[in-house]
Amino acid sequence: MFSEIVQDFARRMESRLAEITEEFLRKKDFSGVEAAMNEECARLNAELQQAILQTLLNDAIFLSLLKVYAGTRGMKYNGHSELWLTLSNGRRIRICSPYFIKAKPHSRRTKRGRNGTGSHVGLEILGFLGQVSPGFLSDVVQMALLCPSYDVACTILKGRGINLDVKALRRLCQVSGNPDRLLRGRIALDGQERLRGYTLVISIDGGRVRERKRKRGRKAKHLKRQGYHAEWREPKLFTIYLTDAEGKVIKEFKPLIDATMGDCEAMFVLLEDYLKNLELEQLDRIVFCGDGAPWIWNGVEALSTRMGFDENLVIQVLDYTHAKQNLEDIIELVPTDKQPRVRKKWVDLLWNDQMDALELSIRNTVTGKANQEKAMKKFTGFFAVNRQRMRYAWFKAHGLPCGSGHVESAIRRVINLRLKAPGTFWLKEMVECFLFLRSQLLSGRWGIFMTNLTGLARQAFMQVFVTKDAQAAPPKAA
Repeated sequence: MFSEIVQDFARRMESRLAEITEEFLRKKDFSGVEAAMNEECARLNAELQQAILQTLLNDAIFLSLLKVYAGTRGMKYNGHSELWLTLSNGRRIRICSPYFIKAKPHSRRTKRGRNGTGSHVGLEILGFLGQVSPGFLSDVVQMALLCPSYDVACTILKGRGINLDVKALRRLCQVSGNPDRLLRGRIALDGQERLRGYTLVISIDGGRVRERKRKRGRKAKHLKRQGYHAEWREPKLFTIYLTDAEGKVIKEFKPLIDATMGDCEAMFVLLEDYLKNLELEQLDRIVFCGDGAPWIWNGVEALSTRMGFDENLVIQVLDYTHAKQNLEDIIELVPTDKQPRVRKKWVDLLWNDQMDALELSIRNTVTGKANQEKAMKKFTGFFAVNRQRMRYAWFKAHGLPCGSGHVESAIRRVINLRLKAPGTFWLKEMVECFLFLRSQLLSGRWGIFMTNLTGLARQAFMQVFVTKDAQAAPPKAA
């Protein structure tokens, strides 16, 4: 079969090369040569992939294994069914694949088509999701994530020979971007993460996107559409990375990034799912970085309690830049001519962990009863409360981060550059999908994520037979 495909390609190219060369000599345009050759190679590639795939799907042994696996899912074989698949080069191939339906469909459920509700289990095991190949899914979803809009992504894909409309592209993003919550915490891990002797740094912050909500009630007669609200919402994002004893970032460990449109409690539940899949007992320290938002530190305390962290293992760090910004609010209460000198003195006291001296200097420098009350209220409500999180000289001496720049950068790259574009409003389910997918892409873990995503059915398939073999094996002698 394969030799026939190659021979047919060779015969076809004998005539095509003459045509391509003649056209090139006439027009002097190499882009035509490039396009024609790519088209012929794509055709050969698709024919070979179709033959390889069909050979496996027709294999009797593979079919028998599929029947066993489908039986564990309450499904039965219902013959072979034809369908069209799309490959990574944009070519569509027709395949005859084993089709399985529910063994005992619900009595009140209406059947869809002659086969009822079912699936092509064999293709799922091979990594096909939404009737597209793993390579095609990865390429088009990345394009949707990186381009400023779906329309731009479709235009670029069309130039590469892939014809997709906005609706189809959005559907593929949903197929890949909505994993189960518990699966979401481990799908970007490859099991090769080494944490021994390092410090795990977790930075937390919030961003801004506009969520689209349809207006309630009936549509006005003079309007074509119902209309919607587009209020600002705060997605919560965290980053996880490693540093050594000197505070240098470990480049071999790709950072873990994720975000959610849920509230602060939902964000910490998601973070907990990630931490449960890491071997935290290998770590020397765990550092939480954030700004002065109370929800961050309240959530860190609750998370540490739930996970049973040793209090000597966990260190909380309030971002130094945010501390200086809050100190600036007190500096503004000082006369303008004295502010430069006072600013230098107070910033030095803040950096060198001299909080008592800073408090005394504020009391002696700020004049006026109203200003003094404002200054001490700010100091008490922010600096005194977060005193243990502002030991910057100690942090620096022990190789710990003093800021949350890592998460600030992630907020900009994951959220601002795509989801916060002017005039962009998002449905909650789609922004949640994009938050997760862009986090995987921009953290450098896209390859791991796609491998795990397209291999979920294959892992379940293999696990069935591993379990059966283990049950069938005779017990070992004592």
